[in-house]
Amino acid sequence: MPNLKLSYLNFRFLAEPARLILHYSGVNFEDERLNFNTWDSVKQTSPFKTLPILTINGNQQIGQSMTINRYLAKKYKLNGKTEMEDIHINCIAEYFREMMEKARPFIRFMNRGIGEGTKEEIYQKYQVPNVKTYFPVIVQLLKQSKSGFFADSGITWIDFFISEYVDSIQNLDPELAKQFPELLEHSLKVHSLPQLQNYLKSRKHTTW
Repeated sequence: MPNLKLSYLNFRFLAEPARLILHYSGVNFEDERLNFNTWDSVKQTSPFKTLPILTINGNQQIGQSMTINRYLAKKYKLNGKTEMEDIHINCIAEYFREMMEKARPFIRFMNRGIGEGTKEEIYQKYQVPNVKTYFPVIVQLLKQSKSGFFADSGITWIDFFISEYVDSIQNLDPELAKQFPELLEHSLKVHSLPQLQNYLKSRKHTTW
């Protein structure tokens, strides 16, 4: 089994799906939490000058969150069970990633306080419209599944990815999140998985 280190800042966001994949799969790994000062000092040695970074056996690095998720999902059998199911999962992932990209100004403000306007102004301009546009489609995709997860075969990495983002929306704006009860139910289902309980009980609460 490879030696794994997952490096990210001390909140959930882009690294948490990978953390959940690893904990769900019972994989021991180093969960390195950086602060902005230490990150700035190591940025120059990272593959893409971004976080998270997955280091394998001390010398191989993967430097994009979606690629990390897909690598771990394939390795620990949390991808689609057929070629078409895997394509379906990846289509959902890219659609969801598109929403996150459009919300980047708000995410940047949440992470580093960078942006023009107040938190509420940036939130209303960038995050709320995205959620109201994209979440209804995600709800329909969930309803089409026979398993209660996004894939008919059961739990896959996309469930960790989406449930974590839904959790963040619930933390930020409970009234907005309540408009999508199916996604709240799905998030609760994912976060109630027995394999995750030890980690979740000790996890520091962060809004994002």
